[in-house]
Amino acid sequence: MTTRVKQVQQYFAARLRGQRIGSGPGVSVRCPFHQDRTPSLSINIEKGVWKCHAGCGSGGILDFEMKFTTCDRETAKAHVAELLGDKQLFAFTREPEAVYTYHDANSIEVFQKLRYPGKRFAQRRPDGKGGYEYKLGDCRKPLYHLPEVLVANEIFICEGEKDADNVRALKLGDRDKSIHVTATTNFDGAGKWRDEYAVFFAGKKVVILPDNDELGRKHAERVALSVNPLAVGVKVVALPGLPEKGDVSDYLQTHSGTELLEEVRRTPRWCPKPQDDQVLVPAQQFLSVVPRDVDWLVEGIIERGANGFICAAPKTGKSWASCDLSISLSSGKPWMGFSIPRPVRVALISREDNPSLTGWRLRNLANGKGLSDLQHSLYINTRSQTPEFFLDNQEQWRELVYALGRRQIEFTVFDVFNVLHGADENDNTEMRRVLTLLSKIQAEVGCGIAVVHHFSKNEQGSLTQRLRGASAIAGWAEWLIAIRMADEDAKIRRMEFELKAASPPDPIHFQITTDANGARLVTTMPPMRPATRQSVASRFI
Repeated sequence: MTTRVKQVQQYFAARLRGQRIGSGPGVSVRCPFHQDRTPSLSINIEKGVWKCHAGCGSGGILDFEMKFTTCDRETAKAHVAELLGDKQLFAFTREPEAVYTYHDANSIEVFQKLRYPGKRFAQRRPDGKGGYEYKLGDCRKPLYHLPEVLVANEIFICEGEKDADNVRALKLGDRDKSIHVTATTNFDGAGKWRDEYAVFFAGKKVVILPDNDELGRKHAERVALSVNPLAVGVKVVALPGLPEKGDVSDYLQTHSGTELLEEVRRTPRWCPKPQDDQVLVPAQQFLSVVPRDVDWLVEGIIERGANGFICAAPKTGKSWASCDLSISLSSGKPWMGFSIPRPVRVALISREDNPSLTGWRLRNLANGKGLSDLQHSLYINTRSQTPEFFLDNQEQWRELVYALGRRQIEFTVFDVFNVLHGADENDNTEMRRVLTLLSKIQAEVGCGIAVVHHFSKNEQGSLTQRLRGASAIAGWAEWLIAIRMADEDAKIRRMEFELKAASPPDPIHFQITTDANGARLVTTMPPMRPATRQSVASRFI
């Protein structure tokens, strides 16, 4: 079997999990683009082409990926590369712009970070057989250029590998052979500094070069606070003339190493802020930095940056609602009659349903809103992308935080709560631990969070009191959307709201409709009570 045929077989096996993908020229499987009871998708493994005989389309691997994940061609190339890894990475994308190699303290290669056009990244580590595997797993993540950091007298800490290499190339220590200078960064970038790195800066002079944005400045303060107790001196140098989000690489395009050293010389030594300033601030200072009005993500329901639940009994429409909400937020389309002030970047983590069902819902709901293209503001994770995901798995949690931060996600939907962790849902201590992980995602990425969850069988009390599981779950929510079936025969659902930011809106009723033009959540009149129905009927007797 040729390498190309293996690539094709591996790709379709990854995307069509649960279906046998043979190595012959003709393979028939169920099509993921429609409700396919009998196999109607033909794949020619040797040629790398496919065709749905029910009319869903045809083409090559990239055409399939573009349709499967609703993305553009360049993004599809990156997806295929991630699925296949190793040599296949070069079969579907351009060569990397740069390869950043991380070594341990003994100069042994630990892993590589590859940068591709459009600031896309991949990681790989030696597989022990002379090649690489494209997954870091649980390997340690040392500082960039760690062997040089160990012997240097002065160290520049940058926000990325490119910046560190550009500063290192200046050879700033060559003027004085007794001074050894290097530059480094932490693997995960801004906001991901680890205190375990601080020991490597003991007895050294440290210069921190932040990017010119709020995240960069906060990262620099975090690094300075970490290394200051051990270093002999720390400076945080704000380079002049940088554009918004500019970095030291931008500075060096028009300035020399001598000019950089002069900026370092002029910058006073960094000192931590008095602790009291971080604990208590004057009321007027506090009021000057918080918004005057509620900053709504969904007008009157979900506050920007807040966390909450979409709750219902099983088979009541909560996954429909979460998919529809995700599409509305990412496109700026109104949701259930509530306005969306502006589109935001959304991630939908759909872990309960079959990926093909999630895709069918999203495709039909998008068509129902008149959207032929979901653009690049809605990102999806299902079992097709990562067969396993648990919030309380540290490595999987960290990979998710990295992915959300890289795509600047502003709102993340987790569907459904009970399959996202291995903890006891009725244990307050264990639930606080899981919910803390969600709050850390919110803090590190800066996004709001919606968790799809179930109600308990107890129908007494407020909506939050009816949430299934430990009381810690209800205490975590800042808003709640509840769905229940109001009329089984007519399939009319009732949606209710609770929130801390304002008075909740009145309940609304809706139906889920599907036709040739797509699917919609349509608001409707509440169902009539049985007595009312009887009185109306009696008029016609």
